[in-house]
Amino acid sequence: MVRRSPAPTTAQSWPKVSLLPGGFLTLPEHFFCDDQHDKDVPSMSFLVQHPTGHNIVFDLGLRKIWQDYSPEIKSHITKRLPIEKSPDVSDCLRFGGLDSSRIDTVILSHVHYDHVGTPADFTKACFIVGHGTRQLLQHGMRYHSAAKFEKDLLPSDRIIELPAPPRKLADDEIEAGEDYPATRGLSSHIEGSNPSWKQFRTLKNAIDLFGDGSIYVIDSPGHIIGHLNLLVRVAQSQWVYLAGDACHSPRILSGEAGMATWNENGMEVCIHVDKEMAMSTLRDIQSLRENGLDSGAVEVVLAHDPDWFRANQAAIWPSHFL
Repeated sequence: MVRRSPAPTTAQSWPKVSLLPGGFLTLPEHFFCDDQHDKDVPSMSFLVQHPTGHNIVFDLGLRKIWQDYSPEIKSHITKRLPIEKSPDVSDCLRFGGLDSSRIDTVILSHVHYDHVGTPADFTKACFIVGHGTRQLLQHGMRYHSAAKFEKDLLPSDRIIELPAPPRKLADDEIEAGEDYPATRGLSSHIEGSNPSWKQFRTLKNAIDLFGDGSIYVIDSPGHIIGHLNLLVRVAQSQWVYLAGDACHSPRILSGEAGMATWNENGMEVCIHVDKEMAMSTLRDIQSLRENGLDSGAVEVVLAHDPDWFRANQAAIWPSHFL
């Protein structure tokens, strides 16, 4: 468990990370984990505050007014009831004294409905997404019935789509075409940023967001196109790794269970579009958690981990992790 930090007495040199509850949904784990349970799980989001005063939100959780989702997504959501949508991320920010209009950047781990919330609430934010995300929103993907997306999800004039990482592309992932070029706008949006992918320690593809070694966007392929994680150094010897949907159960993260598959329309499918690539990503995360980073411990947080959520209520904004 990450402990609650005391009130600061001196200027902080590391970013602060706060938990933003983003609603709950019912997860039929037989689609996610090979030992089967159904349970209510959170869809967690996070506020990351850089020492420069730059406010970042990682993921937006569930949409407060779920009837505002597209008809296809609403139909899918009926299979995930009961759903708790309130308070949403904007509410949580406001309750802690920070209006959503003061968020500079929203980073989406990916664009499944339970991670995209209500982007329209973030009127001044730039949205950072993984390579291929705009193509995915416009044209969808060839996969199972849960793959539903909204073409007009994000404001077209405030999207930064990261360049293609130097790796083999996942199933259904394509090079950005002429209509949806990979935008290299990070350097103009965040001072000191370097939009190129580089290896960082054992992580194959990382972008140092501020150029100061404190916040890294991590290419985390396998789940769906453009899946990103975020690595944040919160103290000299402590990191927080926000793993999104790299896996959906702490039992998978610990190695006690595996990633599930099922049959759909005569085809064996997995919640991850490329299971082998997702397993490779997971092994990298497991190694990071086991071995640490630069002599510091790494706390790995899965977006839908109910045990972690309950254990870290003290880190809800306006509090933060130590």
